[in-house]
Parts: sequence; C-alpha cells; structure tokens
Amino acid sequence: MKKISTLGWVSNPTHGAATARTGFHCPRNGFWRPVGGIGEPLFVFEGSLMPPHGGNSIEWHLVDTRPGHSGLD
Repeated sequence: MKKISTLGWVSNPTHGAATARTGFHCPRNGFWRPVGGIGEPLFVFEGSLMPPHGGNSIEWHLVDTRPGHSGLD
C-alpha cells in the first residue's frame, strides 16, 4: 500500500477545515476551492494529487464533502 504524505495538508478539527497544496495527496474526497475563493470548486478524490490552478502551485481548502453538492449552497 502506498503511504500518503500528510506534510502538504492541514486539518483543523475544531472547524472541520482542511487545506492541501498542489502536488500533495488529497486528504479527503470532496469539493476543493483555491484559498482566497478564486475559481470554482473542483471535486478531488482522496489520494489523488492536488492540481495546479492557472498553471500555478496553490493552496486548496475543502468546501464540501457531500456527494452531489459543489459547496456553493
């Protein structure tokens, strides 16, 4: 089994917030949005590499983990 590095993501258990950087493994399934709210949410599967945004390495934050929701409601 492949070990997933947790160095590129942070979870805040008091608020349930999670962030992850481009190039690191996604810690949870869900809709992720670039920090700062630039751009539409993107669904990323747990274990997948977090993508770049506009060709740049960025920090993402988890917006919604519910299937069928985009974190916009």
